[in-house]
Amino acid sequence: MDYFLERVSRAGLILLVIGAVLLGVSLRDTVTSFQEPKTFEEVLEQGAAPGDHVAGRVPYLLDIFADMQTWTENTKTHAVSGKRTTFRYYVLPAGEGYMGLAVSAKNFDTANTLVDQTYACLLEGGGAPTAELTADARVAVMKKELVELFRQDLREYYGYTDQDLEALGTPLMVEPRAFHTVRIFCGLGAAVFLVGALVLILHWRKVDRRIREAVRAAQGPELD
Repeated sequence: MDYFLERVSRAGLILLVIGAVLLGVSLRDTVTSFQEPKTFEEVLEQGAAPGDHVAGRVPYLLDIFADMQTWTENTKTHAVSGKRTTFRYYVLPAGEGYMGLAVSAKNFDTANTLVDQTYACLLEGGGAPTAELTADARVAVMKKELVELFRQDLREYYGYTDQDLEALGTPLMVEPRAFHTVRIFCGLGAAVFLVGALVLILHWRKVDRRIREAVRAAQGPELD
């Protein structure tokens, strides 16, 4: 056991773990980024599936069903400060049903304008929406904490029954991604992982050779 631990390079092992973590958080999105993206018009007509790459302008958008807030809490007084909304989740028409669309804070105004224009088009016979809300995104299974909020919104505002919701299957979310950054992390992770593996192999061979030589020296010269 001692010899085994001596053969393992700590630096190599650390590099291997760091590389594996970087690959773990970026590899799936990197694969998605190289797929031919669907347009949001195609999503509107055909729907989408988990793992799809979706990019372009969002033509129609419905109401908000949830938002994400962040804040700072004083651990001693439990006072909350700096509360702000970082994401809003909108209902997106998709195929014969609906999906969620995550929108970051910088796009709130554009998204709200698109919602107003969508309802004006649907309810008042206005022209097609002109708001320029764009996204480069992946499609993922909706997080559990959002699923019931999404389904409740469909019940209250779209007349869906529990049977209708069951027929829709697992709710999906369109999540914008900085794919260029994701690719950098993936490439860095692969490089660090390979360097770590190389360090482990070279260190193992070096220590193994030294141990073998020490063992032979301890045994003394062979006698004829």
